[in-house]
Amino acid sequence: MNLIVCKNYEEMSLTAAAQAADIVSAPGEHLISFPGGDTPLGMVREFSRLVNKGGGVAEGISRTRYVQLDEWVGLGAEDAGSCARFNQENLLNNLRHPFLGVHLIDGLAASLEAECGRLNAFIDRHGPLDLSVLGIGLNGHLGFNEEGVDFEKTAHIIPLSETTKKVMRKYFDRDRDLEYGITQGIRHIMAAKKVILIANGAHKAAILKRAFTGPVTNAVPASILQRHGNCTVIVDRDAAVEL
Repeated sequence: MNLIVCKNYEEMSLTAAAQAADIVSAPGEHLISFPGGDTPLGMVREFSRLVNKGGGVAEGISRTRYVQLDEWVGLGAEDAGSCARFNQENLLNNLRHPFLGVHLIDGLAASLEAECGRLNAFIDRHGPLDLSVLGIGLNGHLGFNEEGVDFEKTAHIIPLSETTKKVMRKYFDRDRDLEYGITQGIRHIMAAKKVILIANGAHKAAILKRAFTGPVTNAVPASILQRHGNCTVIVDRDAAVEL
C-alpha cells in the first residue's frame, strides 16, 4: 500500500484527480470507475476540469470507457441521491470531451439479476479496470460490498448494512426505505490494475486503521486491499491520524 497524506480535502481531491488523469493520458484504451457521494465530489469535479483543459487527458478520454461502481436498488437516474444521477451531474454532463463508452447501473431494472449480468458483461468486454477509485464506508465497505461479503463475487445484489442505512439519509431530501444495493464485486476491484482509495475527516480514522493495519477479513471489506499489488490510499491529515 502506498499512503499519501494531504493537508486537507482539497489537496486530497486534486491529488487523486491528477493520478486518474495520468492513467487516462497513457497510450491505449482504458476502463475506469469512480464512486459517488460526498468524498469523491471534489475529485470528480477536478478530473472534469483537467479533461476540459485539453491536452493528453482530453485526448485520452476518447480512448477511455467509464463504468459506475454501485447503485441503490429502487433508484433510477432521475432520482435525487442516486449514484447514476451523481455521475451524470458531476462528471458526464460536465465533460466537453466524452468517454468512448459509459455504463451506468439502473437501480430500477425489471430484472436486477439481468442488470448484474449487464454490468459484468461490460467489464468483461472492456476490462479489467485500469483504475478503480473507491471511498470507504464507516463499516469498511467498498461500493456496496458490505460486512460479510464474499470476496469472490462479481456484480451482485446485497442487503444494505444498518450503518449504510443511517448514512444514506444525508443523500435524500425525504425518507427512503432502501434495503439493497447493486455493486461491482470485490473480484472486479482486486482485478483492477490500480486502486485509489480516498478518505477525509476524523470520522474515517478508526475504520482506516482497521482496514489497513488489522487482519484481512470480510468483516471489514476494505481490508482486502492489503493484498492488492497497486493500491494508493490518499487521505487528509484528519483521516490519517491512526495510520
